Formats: sequence, C-alpha cells, structure tokens
Amino acid sequence: MQDINQQDLQSLLRPQLGNDVIVESFTSKPLTQPGENYGSTMLALEVNIIKGDDKATRRKLDLVAKLVFPPGFLWKIFDPPNTAWKEILCYISVKEEYEKLQKEKCVPKEKFLDVFPRCYGARTTLSKEIGEKADENAVLLLENLKTLNYRLGDRKKGLDLTHTRLAVSQLARFHAMSIALKNLKPQVFKGTVLRACRPHNFDIDEEEMRANTPKLLNSVKIVPECEMYVDRVLQAINMGIQRQFGKSLLPPCELYATIVHSDFWVNNMMFMYDPNNENSPVGIKFVDFQIIIYSSCVRDLIFFLYTSTEEGVIRNHYDELIHLYHDNFTDCLKVTGCDTSAYTFQSLLDEIDAYAPVEAHHILFMLTPICADTNDVPQSLSEIDGFTSEFLQPNAAQKRKTKEFIIDFVKRGWI
Repeated sequence: MQDINQQDLQSLLRPQLGNDVIVESFTSKPLTQPGENYGSTMLALEVNIIKGDDKATRRKLDLVAKLVFPPGFLWKIFDPPNTAWKEILCYISVKEEYEKLQKEKCVPKEKFLDVFPRCYGARTTLSKEIGEKADENAVLLLENLKTLNYRLGDRKKGLDLTHTRLAVSQLARFHAMSIALKNLKPQVFKGTVLRACRPHNFDIDEEEMRANTPKLLNSVKIVPECEMYVDRVLQAINMGIQRQFGKSLLPPCELYATIVHSDFWVNNMMFMYDPNNENSPVGIKFVDFQIIIYSSCVRDLIFFLYTSTEEGVIRNHYDELIHLYHDNFTDCLKVTGCDTSAYTFQSLLDEIDAYAPVEAHHILFMLTPICADTNDVPQSLSEIDGFTSEFLQPNAAQKRKTKEFIIDFVKRGWI
C-alpha cells in the first residue's frame, strides 16, 4: 500500500478520538526528501474532521502517515511484516508503560521522559485487531512534528554540542526507563518492551554482506590519515559480520541490557526550538522504532556520537558527553526508585570498551547513506536494489566523519 483514503483515516482515528469522528476531507503529500528516510513511505496529511452529535465541531489535524514501502531489496533488511508491528507496539504499549511508571513515581516535569510523538492510530492489516504480523496495509498515524516547530538536523554536517547534549541526555533516560520497568514491573516489561524487541528477520546472507566489504574498505583507504589502519578496519568488519550471523558472539550484559533503538542517527530525532531563539533546542522526539532490539545501551550511544555529531564534538567533548549520559541514566533510575549502586561510571566505561568494537562495522556501513549527497540518493525506495550499487565515491562529509571515527577508535583501542 502506498496511499491512504478517507475511509482509512476515519477508521484509524476513531479509536483515539471517538466513534463520532468523521473525516470531512484531507490532503496528502510526501513528507520526506530522498536520503531522509529509508525504512518506510512517509506522507504529510492535513485532515479536516467533524466531531459531535451536532457535527458542529470542526478541527484540522496535521498528521504523518507511515506506510509500508513496496517489496524489494529493502524488505530483506527491514522485514516490514515484523518491524511495522514492533514500531506500532512501541507507540501503543511501550510509550504508555513509560508514562504510567513515571506518573506512579511522581517524576518531576523537568525529568519526565517525553520522546515519543503522539500516535493517532495504527493498524497492522485491514483487520480491526492489531496482529503480530503486518502486511502491505499497515499504517501508523502520528502527529506531524514539523508543524509543531520540530526540525531535523543536518545529516551531513552533524549536530553541534548543544543539540548533542540534549540528544545524549534523553537517550540515557530512554534506556534507563526500560531498565526501571524491567526491575520494578518485570511482567509488564516482558509483555511490552521485551515483546517489542523481538528480533526481526535480516534476510541478507553472509556472502551478500561480505560482498560490500571492498567498498567499505575503499571508503577508509581514500582518507590518507586512515589508510594505515585498513587491516584493523577489516578485522572490525569481520567482527561485525560475525556478530550479525553468530548471535552468541557477544550476548548483552544484563546490567546494561535494555531497549536499543539500533538506528539512532540525526534523521531519527527531531528538535523543538525556543520561539525566541530558533537555534536553541528545548525539546526532542525520537522516531523510527522499527528495528529496536534488546541489547547493550552503549550501542546506541556510540553509534550516535560517531555518525551524527559535527566536527570537533567527539575530539573536544567525548568525556563530558559520556559523563552526561551516565548522570542522566543513573538519575532516571533514582527518580523511579531503583538501586543504582551497580551502575558506576567505571562499569559504563567497561561496557563501552566491550561494545564499541562491535559497532565499528555498523558505523562505517551507515556513514555512506548518512553523508550521501541528495543527487546520489535514489528518488524512490523501490529503486534501491543492493548494497553496492546506490552511492558514488565518498564525499567530503563522509571522509571527514570516517577520519574522525577511525582515528578515535584506534586511539581508544577499539579497533
């Protein structure tokens, strides 16, 4: 399904807004530009609704419809029948339990985690029941954050220190809230977070994955400062592929095992700004929860820092940002009444040392689409038919990020 009609909208909205809601009219247009989103088809909707017995109450809703993209190569990576359901579960169950726990624990407003956009409706199939397997009729209706003064960052440039601090602090609370739920309400945790984190089917075989290795290595070789580290990078790539196809290679340490976004980069977060200062972010929302997994929280942290920050942020502020993550992580556990004695700063550093090498392949792989010039990005998701055919040689942005990532990983002994 690549479109949505009036009847679809009405049936999707009624469970949230009431059975007396009538969709009077709506308009639809593509929400994202090439390179902004690879995992779904996104539409911006303006929906005019009528509500009430007298049909006198009119309201306009600015929404986003997230639809399953056409079958093709990306189905092998994203597994929409599974991942569309996983994301819907995040909005209808995980979000609800996060909010419920915080209210029960009287978490103050300034520390209340509020990173999920509002959901206006969802379905996995044409059935009224939300099943555990989606099809091409799956739809997720969300508030349109762009109309609420939220904006994306610059994926090629990366986020400055102010934006990075906000993202890191809220990422820490997002992870910690899952652990709090695990400790305080284990059965609820199993029925929501753990259920939503079930593995999806990554339908790429090892041979196909390894066929991309020469291109990844070339993206390192063409950076003069990194050429000497190609053998180390190859080892990291091999480790990453082993991790993908040998799940027992590095099982998560239960202490830091939590909900992991798995795709936490610039375009999967949006920032809200102070009305009096358009450069000062005052809020953040996370999006695209299709491929969440149960693993170590530091995987999101390391992946974000090395794919999504502007030049100099890692070099000059790495230690500060790791402390910021730890402070927010432990504070979130404390305000929900959890024991934090095991979560020492050193234990976090040890967890990072264990998992950063595993993320090296993930980072290197994703720098290509993250940094791609708009002209190099396929105009349609259906045009993407493989790993190696879509993007041209690394541009200046990719070379800069590759250099910073490789040199810092070598310095820290991660590759």
